[in-house]
Parts: sequence; C-alpha cells; structure tokens
Amino acid sequence: MSAATVSEPFLLSSYPESSAYKKRRATPLYVSLPSGSDADPFVTIAVQGDGVHILDTSTLHPAASHTLGPSTSFSCPPATRTSPAKGGVRTCTTYAILESGPDMQPEGKGKTVLAWEESLAGGMSTSTESDKKKRVAVAPHPVAHIHAPDYLPSHVVLVSATGEVSVADAELEVQRTCTPQNNQPSTLVKHFLFPAASCSFLPSYTTSSYRAVSVSFLRSGDVLRVSVVGVAEENVTYLGECVVPTEETEILDLSCSDAGFISILVPSGSWIALSLTTSPSSSLTVSEAAEPLRLQGLTFINAARASEVSLAALTSSHVLLSAVTTGSVPEIVLLLWDLRYGVLLAQQTISVPSTLPRPKKQGAMLRLVASSTTRSTSSAFSKASAVNLNIILVLLPSPDRDHQQAETGNAARSTVLVVPLTVPVIATIAAAMGKANAGARWVSMKSGRGQAQPARCAPEMSTAARKALAEMKTAVDGSANGSTIRAETVFFEYVQQQGKGKGAAQGEEQSTPLEYPFVQGVLELVLHAPANTQGSSAHGKTQSAGAYSAKILRHLLESRTVSSSMVEGGVLPALAARNDWDAVALAMRTVSDLPEADVMALLTQVVAAHHRTSVSDENAMDVDSAPASASTPTLPMFLAQCVVYPYTPALQRTALHKHLADAADLTVILEVLDKWIVQHTEGDALLSATPPVTEASEPPPLDKVLAFVQTLLDASFLALLAHTPAHRLLRTLAGHIQPALARASELELLCGPLEPFARAAAAKAKAQAEAKDGGAKANDSGKDWRRKRKMAHEQAGMAVGLYQVEELVL
Repeated sequence: MSAATVSEPFLLSSYPESSAYKKRRATPLYVSLPSGSDADPFVTIAVQGDGVHILDTSTLHPAASHTLGPSTSFSCPPATRTSPAKGGVRTCTTYAILESGPDMQPEGKGKTVLAWEESLAGGMSTSTESDKKKRVAVAPHPVAHIHAPDYLPSHVVLVSATGEVSVADAELEVQRTCTPQNNQPSTLVKHFLFPAASCSFLPSYTTSSYRAVSVSFLRSGDVLRVSVVGVAEENVTYLGECVVPTEETEILDLSCSDAGFISILVPSGSWIALSLTTSPSSSLTVSEAAEPLRLQGLTFINAARASEVSLAALTSSHVLLSAVTTGSVPEIVLLLWDLRYGVLLAQQTISVPSTLPRPKKQGAMLRLVASSTTRSTSSAFSKASAVNLNIILVLLPSPDRDHQQAETGNAARSTVLVVPLTVPVIATIAAAMGKANAGARWVSMKSGRGQAQPARCAPEMSTAARKALAEMKTAVDGSANGSTIRAETVFFEYVQQQGKGKGAAQGEEQSTPLEYPFVQGVLELVLHAPANTQGSSAHGKTQSAGAYSAKILRHLLESRTVSSSMVEGGVLPALAARNDWDAVALAMRTVSDLPEADVMALLTQVVAAHHRTSVSDENAMDVDSAPASASTPTLPMFLAQCVVYPYTPALQRTALHKHLADAADLTVILEVLDKWIVQHTEGDALLSATPPVTEASEPPPLDKVLAFVQTLLDASFLALLAHTPAHRLLRTLAGHIQPALARASELELLCGPLEPFARAAAAKAKAQAEAKDGGAKANDSGKDWRRKRKMAHEQAGMAVGLYQVEELVL
C-alpha cells in the first residue's frame, strides 16, 4: 500500500500563440490558483492579447471569461478571490497587472492594477459590460506578484521586483509598504505568501498578530537573502531576514513550504535542501536540512535548456519536480521527492506535445503552479495521513526562440494540464523506508568533480552478511544453467548461524531479522524477471534467465523481510513473470507495501485466464483451444486476496480505472462479489459472528467486500452503465445490498445494550487464545493474580456476571 502517488495529468485547456506577441518576446500566458483556505477548483489564466479566463477543474469548463482586447498584455500572474454564493450564483473578483492596454497610461507600465467582479456562471463578458464594476489604480512600484487570498478578504498584497511588499484595500489604494532593510540594491528571485497560522518556522506569538506571512528571496550581488514580512489588514511589519548559506550564483528554481523547508536547484543538477527556523533569540536562521542531491538524465543539467524544469513545494519536505528527460525520445517527467530523506516517493511521465516547440538553444518552458491550500492547517487536514491535491503544469513555447526558423508540424500552443497527487501530510521515516533505490535513475553517484561518492542512505552490511552474499553471487555466476542449489546452501547456513548467534546465551535458536541491504542483495540474485534478460556478458545473461530460488524467496516472504521496492519494478510483477502464483499469494499476505497498481494488474491477468478457461469449457471439443496455465489461481481465490489486502481508495480507483477498463472484466468480478454478499446476508448470516477466514473457499469479511464494491463502482460505474449485460447484475446487486442495509440498521440499535457482553466475550476469547498458544503460565491457566484482579474490576464496572440480570421499571 503506497501513500504517495502522481496520477496521469489531464488536459485543462490550450491556447494558440499570439502572432502579435511573438515579436515582443513576452511569456504567452500566466496561470494562478486560489491562495485561500477553501479548496476552490478554479484556475485563472491570463492570455496575452486576449483576456482572463477562469476554468473549473472539476467540470473542465470555463466558469468565467473576460476579454480585454488584442492590445492588452500582462506582466505577472493574475489573482482571483471567490465569494460565497448570492442567489445561487457565486461571484469572483479578479486582479491583473497590465503591461500594456487601453486602460493605462504610459507611465503605468507594469504598475497598473485592474480589478473587476463577475459571476461564475460560465458566461463570457467584455470590458464594456463590466465597466461599472471595474476598478483601476496605479501602484507606487512595478508589480511582480499580486495576491488576493481569502485570509485577507478585503485587501490585496503587491510585491515589487526589488522586494517591496505593499498592502492595498478593496479600492486598490495602497495602505502600507515595507521595503527591504539592507541598503544594497536587491533583485527578487522568488516570492511566497502563506497563511500566518500555518507558518511553523515562526513562533506562535509572532504569527498570531498577522493574517499572512510574506517570504521573499532576494539577490544582492552574490549574496542570497530571505526576507520575512508579516501582513495584516492595513499593516505590514518587517519580521527579519538572514543570509541563505549557498555559494551558487545562478539558480534555476527555488521552492519554499510553510514549514520553512527550502530547496534550491542549480544548473549543475545539484538540489540543495535547507531549513528556515527561528533561533531562541528570535532571529531567523537558514541551515542545511539534508545532504544535497545531484540529478542526472534531465535536459536542464549543464545545458542551455534551463527553462525546462520547475519546482513546487507541497507538504512538509515534499517537493514536486517537473523536467524533460534526455534521450532519443524525450518525455516530461513528474518526480515527487521527500528531500528530508532524499527519496523518490512517486513519479509519472507523459509525452511531449507535438505543439510544444523545443529548439536546441532555448528549449521550452515548464511551470508548476501550486496553491497555499496544499499546506492548510485545518483540523481535517492535520488528522489525515495523506492529502489529495491538484497541481497545474503549464507547458509554454519559449518567447526567446528564433521565430525565423521554420517550425515543422503543428502550430505552437500553450498547454495547461492538471496533475492529481496524493501526498503524505508529514514526512516520516516509515514512508521513506524501502525507497532508497526508487530514484536511482535520476540521482548521479558522482560528485561535482567527477569522483564516485557513496550511495545516499545506504545502510552498511555486517562482515558475515557481505561474505555470504559474495559467496551466493559467485555460486550463481559460476553455474552453467543458473542453478541456485549452492546459493541456497550458503543462504540457509548464514541464516542458521545468525539464529544460533543470537540464541546461544539462552540455549535455543531464535529468529533474527535479516539486514535490509542483505535481503535486497539476495533478491537481486534470485528474483530476476525474465523480461530483463539482456546483459552485456554471457554470465549476466545466464544469471538473468535462470537464477530463481523459490526456497529462498519463500523463507524471506515468511519472515516478512521483503519490501516491494527491493525489487526493480516491484515484487508482484517479478513473481508473476516467473509464473509463481504460490509466491504471489504469500506476498499478498506478508508484504505490506504492495502498490495498488501492481495488485490490479495481476487481477487483470487472472480475469483474462478466467475468460480463457470459460471459453475452453464451452468449446471442450476443440482440441486446439489453449487452456489457462495450471498454476494461475481461480478468480474467486485471487480476488479474495485483493479484497482483504489493505489499500488506499483513491489509489485503488486509479488502478481499477487503468487496468480494468473493459466492462466485461468488471462484470465477471462483480458476479463473484455479489455471490459473497449473498453468502453473508442470506438467512440469519448477519446475526452470526464473523469467523476468521481459514480456507480459500470461504468468502472474505462482509465489510471488506462492501468496501471493494464501493471502490469498484466509484471507479467504473459509467463504464458499467454503457455495458448493457451489466445492467441486470447491477440491479441484482442493489437488490441484495439494500435489504441487508435495512436489516443492519435495525440491528445497530442493539449495539449499546450488547456492548458489555461483547467486551466480556472478546476478553474471554483473548484469554483462551493466549492459553492455547502457550503464552500463559501452566500453573495459573494463563492468568496471574494481577490479571484476575483487573478482569474482576472490569466485570464489576460493566455489571456483567454469571446470571446477573437488571430490570428497569418505569
């Protein structure tokens, strides 16, 4: 079960490149997201020479469009603040900074703030229609960023290219301006605005006086500084600044979260992780948070295509990176990293659109846009272990490219994509465990000067483990046919020695956990998927094609020392490629981090085998029909394992939608699920206690079955509706579930009166199980005097005893 995922992006909108603005070499469009506490599904897009469009990501339709004419251009991303519905229709106020246009004076270039109000009913308005609601003002300085967050409901924050932060009221009149404290000229590198309550790098007594916190990264010569400003209504206060400890003079991109986690990406591919905190003396400090990463395999590294990369800070120390891969067929890759532990949690790749020109000198432009709502401190957010986010990926033609060169293919267009993510709320070691090699493709093992460096986060093996692993590798490489007999002998001798070493003092053998790098090395030797049989040497080919040990694998699985990420491509795909379905079933019971996509991919194979078996049964006289593999499990058997295996519903829906798109396959699965529901609900089955599943023929627990049915219908209901043979099954399924739900609602009234008896029965069953397992003392039947006294107090408190009856007469 995986906690982080990057789903496949989907298209929100695309816009042709304006011929009038090619000559101006201006960015084709700007995109922004709401920066308030409500997760509004709106995206605001300012298109040069056109206007401002507000799109709804939940419906993929325009919510509002405001045309400003072909002579209008923008200097930075717009800002939109939505308001509650009035009369059933929501309204919004949009703010834009004009670079040119009919509503501005020549001296107002880059300073003119244009604001207007419109409804989110999906219509299109022109500048003439909204003249009555339009407001125009000139800021005291050129504006590089504008923010209109919900936590500042009647004010707007304006940030200049030199680091000045201003607050304007609803009429766009500037109330207060805060300038950088140093006397040297500064250039704004990156700016962020967070809700003050979510900024954990500042003490609570400081943030309580403000609504928002402005974080600006400023360059003064070769020195990079971070400046923090508190923003309240009609008040801007300087909170402090400090120097960022980096010697890099050129920065490609920079990210910062409200937890104070900073990441800096430089042209050499180095990715620096820093932490912004407040010292005991209330001064700001920036220190190294983790060892820097050195990326590889991406076009922006040591090349002219510096614009083909973008960063977006998410939760805690999680950062999303978007870049273009090197190679003969470049792709756009989205990498979700936990930089605190230096591990890759999830990734996704998409093809480069044919409408995106990528000249060799400049390349294209990639921009990731994330809202501050991803780092909300609401109670619902803080209680969740993971959060679902929508990040915007913008693909832009470079405005600096040579337009005189003939562009083959389609005309250049700007594309706006939505990237659904699932991200853990906080960075934990548990989520990072087993992910050390997940990002090996993207991390270079050489330092800046070219020498090799040790692997990051790689635990050391003991001398005995290293010796055993070397002997196993020699045995496998020296075998002519990839035999693992000698390797198995070495492995089990090592395991036996480890057990004796730990249990010698007590005179008995004990089960000692094997070292993580040793287990990973063993799996690399004995679990090579047949698809990866190409090698550079004869020995490599022999090993990859024949090296497989079911005995070693079964021991590792039974000892619960295997993680899915230990095997390249995952444990389940490697086992399925070996057609070892017994090991697959064992892995489903003992491996706790199997990705939902791998499980559903195997379910697809089992369904296909089920179809082949059905065809073979119908055409039994056809001697040429190819029966399914004898080792492939039956559909009910494997589906039961899928139902009881822990999963995340959002990831399960994505996996179902990807691997089980055929409604005929879904119908077969629903038939099995329906039979299980009938077995659980017919007669008095609901009144009987749910026994543990001991045999493969027994159905899974009812709650697991219903949860799986709900997830499957959520992912594929439309596909089932379009499949006529599934209609009867859906009606039958509803006919079985609805009466059971009504009966369960009636039985739920008995939960309160029967709860004391259920507790007493559970305690008795637990005591019997402990006594049966030999965990209790023989002379006391598993209950010492302390346990007896505790149980007596509990029974007295619950008023549950032998033949004890209470009666209440009204």
